[in-house]
Formats: sequence, C-alpha cells, structure tokens
Amino acid sequence: MSDLTLAFELANIAQEISVSRFGAADLKVISKPDLTPVSDADKSAEEKIREYLDEVAPNDGVIGEEFGEKKSQNDRQWILDPIDGTKNYIRGVPIWANLIALRVNGVVTTGVVNAPAIGRRWYASHGKGAYVEE
Repeated sequence: MSDLTLAFELANIAQEISVSRFGAADLKVISKPDLTPVSDADKSAEEKIREYLDEVAPNDGVIGEEFGEKKSQNDRQWILDPIDGTKNYIRGVPIWANLIALRVNGVVTTGVVNAPAIGRRWYASHGKGAYVEE
C-alpha cells in the first residue's frame, strides 16, 4: 500500500469518528493543561488511528496531538491532529479538519487535510503533486 493510500485510510478513520460526533448533544469536552479544549471525538479518533497503524505499520512512529509520541523503529513518523479546530468543532461550526502527515527520514513526504463538514480533502505526496477533492 502506498503512503498516500495509508494516509487516506487514516483520514477516513478520523472522518468517520469526527463526523459521527459532530453536533452531538452528549459530546464530552475537557480542557488540556494549556487550557485548549479536547473532545471525546479527538481522543477516540487518535486512538483508532494508532490502533490501525499498530496493525498495518507497527514499526512506524506517531506524534499525536492527544497522546504524544510513539518512537519510530524505521525513521517513519505519522503526525496526527485528529480534529484541528476543536473550538469550532465543539461549537458546531463546520470549519475544522482531520490532519495527517508522514515524515520519512526527517522530511514530510505525504499530507492530508480532510475537512468533511465542508466536503473537501486536500492532499499531497512528494514528487506527485498536490490536489483537492470536492
């Protein structure tokens, strides 16, 4: 599987969870130590992405917004922000995104910005261009 295909799969996981909880009356929100909000959807999405990566790419590292770093065994690190724009997300404003990137040997090679509430996905892969899907 290509890195971009895997990045799409990770974005799809984040999208499924974040869309299902967007606008939910029972959304749980707490403040992190820096006083920024985090929702149960943020945490759940990152957990599911990490579980999936453990299955399909167990040697890859992860730097996540909610759960910190898992060291890489192969110089590959996924960078995750399951819901960027959490303040908008918890207020029901549709301007938020699932952010996924892959860094290989210290260079970002793949990135996906998935904004499901507005029906857009931007993505790029080193040497293959940048695109948007609407």
